[in-house]
Amino acid sequence: MNKLALAAVLLAAPLAARADTGLRLGGAADIGYNLNDGSGTHFITDHWPVELDAMLSYWTPGSVLSIDLEVAEQWVTKDVPIGRSSRVGTVLRPGIRLSPPLFPLYFRGAIPINVEQPSGYSRETFDLRLGTGINIPLVLFKIYIEGDVDFPLGGGDNAPSAFSSWALRLNAGLDFHF
Repeated sequence: MNKLALAAVLLAAPLAARADTGLRLGGAADIGYNLNDGSGTHFITDHWPVELDAMLSYWTPGSVLSIDLEVAEQWVTKDVPIGRSSRVGTVLRPGIRLSPPLFPLYFRGAIPINVEQPSGYSRETFDLRLGTGINIPLVLFKIYIEGDVDFPLGGGDNAPSAFSSWALRLNAGLDFHF
């Protein structure tokens, strides 16, 4: 039995080294954000805005660059403003990650697309997300911790200008490579 397990590990190691698809599951919280509505800067403890997300990735040969597609669902979990739902909406985030070899730090860029707007919310359609993160490799997966900054690009009801509002987010979760 031990020889069979050793043979499986020896055969799986080259496949894991050539992993070109990935799945990332995690969550995020808005640490701080400033909306373009005159209400000023908010912090995580004001409304506890959180999200759950899943991301599919395709890694190019060499595993330095990945093309990603992330889907996230956002909520406000405390002191929901009157006339609004606790659900903020669904976001689709196509993007890329640049992960230098033999270095646990990576850089990420994405264009979040706010797919829907539940009643009571007025959001832009497109954002720009810039971030950096660190991977903690384990045997079967990596733990990731990532910091992102989102800026509005435009579209939607109130069509903001770039940098008119911002959101600082902290993400964490598990990253699997197949």
